[in-house]
Amino acid sequence: MLVLVVLVLAAGVIVWTAVTEQRIDLIEDVALDDALDELELEPFVTSDGTALNLVREGAGPVPLLLLHDIDVAGAVIWDGVVAGLDPGFTVLRVDLPGFGLSERMPIVGRRHTVASMAGQVAETAEQIFDQPVVIAGIGLGGEVGAEIAVIRPDLVSGLVLVDVDFYKPDGWDEFVQKLPWVGKAASFALETAGPLAAGRWASHCEQGGWCPTESQVEYRDLAETIVDTAASIQAFHSTPAASQVPSELAGITAPVHYLWSQQGEVPRESVDRVQEALPEAGFEVLADAWKAHLDQPSRVAAAIGALAPQP
Repeated sequence: MLVLVVLVLAAGVIVWTAVTEQRIDLIEDVALDDALDELELEPFVTSDGTALNLVREGAGPVPLLLLHDIDVAGAVIWDGVVAGLDPGFTVLRVDLPGFGLSERMPIVGRRHTVASMAGQVAETAEQIFDQPVVIAGIGLGGEVGAEIAVIRPDLVSGLVLVDVDFYKPDGWDEFVQKLPWVGKAASFALETAGPLAAGRWASHCEQGGWCPTESQVEYRDLAETIVDTAASIQAFHSTPAASQVPSELAGITAPVHYLWSQQGEVPRESVDRVQEALPEAGFEVLADAWKAHLDQPSRVAAAIGALAPQP
């Protein structure tokens, strides 16, 4: 009986994966170059050949670099924070490799690591700005920002970390996405255009939390249709990190401010460990937030403003 149950489950997984793969082929039918041309966007190409989509806003004297979390929508998620920023910033939003309208990378490898992304983003900031930048990062973006602060302290004047869990073990969803045959289908279902992805993106909308705007939904919908999107995210989850920032956190010399959404996914234990590594950093608890940058963007904007270098 047990053998029969296992066979039925295996058959179900095979059928689901095959059907999902067909859906992926139907939905992901837009070449990245065509999408960029349609929106009249010109990507920044790094020295290793990676095409990054950048959005530059404002003309203030203080450069600000915004880095998003693991999110197919990319840097559009910063809209609420950008709206509340002081006009003294020149803002550069970066779609990290594999997300938003940046290059897709369907092959497992170093280009998916925090170390590689940090090098690419640092190169971008150095090319565009002629002075150190304030960096604000959410989740993965915070890991990338922290790594830049470690390897290129000359480029960073301040670092804002929003719900960054440097110590998080893989959950069930990351585990499933690493599986060799079903991983791509799982990434589609959980993180791009699948049936569970939209609910995870705005998971607390019906409970009074953040709900996406029409323009954010349109941008995410476009990002979902880029060829190799699900494969790229699956490859990201399958690539072991080449650089674990926590071992170097104590070496960050720039001023740091950490914002923690108490209702969110980052456990208190991870926040405590960051405090131990960075005892001089500022820490702020947002008791009623699931995701600070979405639920209380004005608080995040204020924290960024507080780290701006004074003239």
